[in-house]
Amino acid sequence: MSWRALLCGVAAAGLLSGCGGTQRPAETSLGRTVGATRGVAAPTLAPVGDPLPERGGTISPSAQAAEQAVPRLDLSPTPRAALRRYALLYVNWRAAQLPAHERELARISAAAARLEAAQVAASASGASVLAADHVADAGSIVAIAPGEGAAAGQWVVVTREQITGTGPYAGLPDALHVTLAQTLHETGGWVVSAWTPQS
Repeated sequence: MSWRALLCGVAAAGLLSGCGGTQRPAETSLGRTVGATRGVAAPTLAPVGDPLPERGGTISPSAQAAEQAVPRLDLSPTPRAALRRYALLYVNWRAAQLPAHERELARISAAAARLEAAQVAASASGASVLAADHVADAGSIVAIAPGEGAAAGQWVVVTREQITGTGPYAGLPDALHVTLAQTLHETGGWVVSAWTPQS
């Protein structure tokens, strides 16, 4: 089980415990009240100071390519090597280091895999809940193989993971997890471009 699944459980419990309460004003990231919540979030406007080339959600192709480039040292010689590196990093973590861990995953990946890791790193406020219970995951790779049938064109990665911690995380059994993944060839090597856990 990935820490993302653990956070989903924590978030669901928080949402359920908050049902039936009074409505509170929504706040922006600066703490300013923008109005009462009615199930629809208030729109967020881009700051006026955005650089002209980026206003309206545009960025030059050269700037976008530079931003999305994977450092040459982080490329792997084969798709399997890229998957092995990503998988071992993905399944071995300690809650106290989760934001840095996710930034590392983003640094060594591309496309959807990078976007997901970067988003999780930016919103890892739930990591403190896991850190309070000293949650950690120790994992190993069972198999990495090309997908067949419905998974053709993807890779199937099977890992064995052991979640440890205190409180509700104490004594969890180890478990097998299946992930569908994709790789991308860049100049100089391979990188993980999609990582979609199935179990």
